[in-house]
Amino acid sequence: MAADWRRNRFFGGVRGEQDTLFRLFLGSLVLMVAGLVYIIGSGQGRETWLVVSGTMPFYILASLILIGGILFWFQHENFTAVELVLFVCIALPCSYTTLGLSFLWFTDLGHAVIWNSKIKEMVWKEAWIDRADGKNDTDTHHGPEYNIRTAADERISTTRKAWLAFVGLNGGRKRVNSRRNMGADRENRRLGSDGDGIPEVHTITWDGREESEVPTSREHIEANYLQAADTSLKIKGVKQDYQDYLVDYPRVTSGTYGDIEFDRVIESKVKVGGTFHYVVDRGLDKALQTLGSKKQCNIVVFVAGTENVGLFQALREHWKEGKKNDICVCIGYTRAAIHWCKVMTYTDHTMFVENLERDVRHLETLEGKGDALVKVILSNINAAGDAGYLRKPMADYEFLASDVEMPWYTLTGSFLWACAWLSCTVMICIRD
Repeated sequence: MAADWRRNRFFGGVRGEQDTLFRLFLGSLVLMVAGLVYIIGSGQGRETWLVVSGTMPFYILASLILIGGILFWFQHENFTAVELVLFVCIALPCSYTTLGLSFLWFTDLGHAVIWNSKIKEMVWKEAWIDRADGKNDTDTHHGPEYNIRTAADERISTTRKAWLAFVGLNGGRKRVNSRRNMGADRENRRLGSDGDGIPEVHTITWDGREESEVPTSREHIEANYLQAADTSLKIKGVKQDYQDYLVDYPRVTSGTYGDIEFDRVIESKVKVGGTFHYVVDRGLDKALQTLGSKKQCNIVVFVAGTENVGLFQALREHWKEGKKNDICVCIGYTRAAIHWCKVMTYTDHTMFVENLERDVRHLETLEGKGDALVKVILSNINAAGDAGYLRKPMADYEFLASDVEMPWYTLTGSFLWACAWLSCTVMICIRD
């Protein structure tokens, strides 16, 4: 019996039955794998690895965890050599995942980049009930789900109100494609399910008409070495003289179809008359439905009521050079006249920047020229060769990865986080 106990103690019971501690151990592994999948799936695996492996916190955290594991191995005879190898194989990726997520979420390395596209389809999955298998279990009730799928293959959660609005925009309920259960006629309408554990799904797809297009903007966390590193490449110490003109970078907001709207026009201490704001915002939204993915860009127009071009440097400092896919057209505008134009963007195509700045200045005024401004911006982006826009890859700034630092309190939190993740592994290896 003793031999059986020792052989099965890792799982928890004499017969190898999984106990609560073993389930917690599996749960911690699932969390770690989920973290790795998030980092890699978001396309930030290389960036986070360069930062994590190039900074001292990774080696400190990994060393402390490994030393702790070895000490437990020496002190507890139940902690076998095989379990020590298992612990090491878990501890190293745990250290990377913990620090990688910490850098992305709690430092300036990870910032919200705006991806632009359009709604391709919207899906409504009805509420359903997962019936209990045993007498001691209870039914699990699942609420309805409403999700947008964009042309960039993004999945965005939305609401029933947005679903109904999109259905109406695309030809009404007759165009809804439903996959209904065989027993749908016996469905309990109050519970929203017929009890077979398979939810009913309804889909409405964009009908292809230009007038029914719905542009989407979505925030994605991506790495930016230049923002996170303490480097002389940054503009510093100039924004204090322009505080009245500076505003926070715009965020995605909620609208008719959910959290997919982005205001591309900012007017600071000035108001351009007429329909300028609407025309420019709508025109850029429309173009970015395809241009956003094709050119990997996002466009913002910042109009400020000052003749002092020093505001541009202040905005660069305030926005930390902007997003890595930004084309931010900054215009100094007073007395209905354009005094200067500067472009904030990550590109090596200097001709593109110079031509765009020149062409905007040649408009002379923005009054009644919303369409003209949109045309100028788009024509320069789509120009051939060096005259067009080409986003500078973040890989060109990889030399700054080792300059990215983590505050001591974030590092402390990361260490405690990693210890919490690994605590179940330690306890299950030394259990009596």
